Amino acid sequence: MKRHSDSSERHIRLRGFTLLEMLVVIVLAGILISVVTISVTPDPRQKLTREAQRIGQLMSLAADESRIRQLPIVWEADLRGYRFVAEVGGERQLLTGDDMLRERSWEAPLTRLSVQDGAGPQPAQVLLGPGAPPVRMAIAREWIQPRWRLELSNEDATVRLEFDESGRAAVVQ
Repeated sequence: MKRHSDSSERHIRLRGFTLLEMLVVIVLAGILISVVTISVTPDPRQKLTREAQRIGQLMSLAADESRIRQLPIVWEADLRGYRFVAEVGGERQLLTGDDMLRERSWEAPLTRLSVQDGAGPQPAQVLLGPGAPPVRMAIAREWIQPRWRLELSNEDATVRLEFDESGRAAVVQ
């Protein structure tokens, strides 16, 4: 009879977890959750970098559109967003026919926006306040154009976008 009770005690013990095993599982779950949370939360600098890359691609698209249509196009931006404007017969018109060149808002609000031409170290245009007139940059229709730089800043990061002679943009760290 003793044998039977010893084996049943062992069997009962094997069914449960020890406190140490439970603590290990909880610690591993906590580490896993923190890793997933960190990788899911976007880095503010990455958001601004993606926005700058998008602007570079849209500027190239607007330059192609300007060359094809033989239409002057201007990029206008303020701290709330940006738009592409065509000047037709002396009138300013938003480019609404092309979904890619539509008016857009910034993903995160900007605190500073500046345009620097290739001529000097000082910005040609700087936008610091929400009530200021927008920064305007004419889209070059020529195949070779002057170098210039766009700088976007928000509360968390600053990103520079440099345009080369062919109008291609690159984010500069």
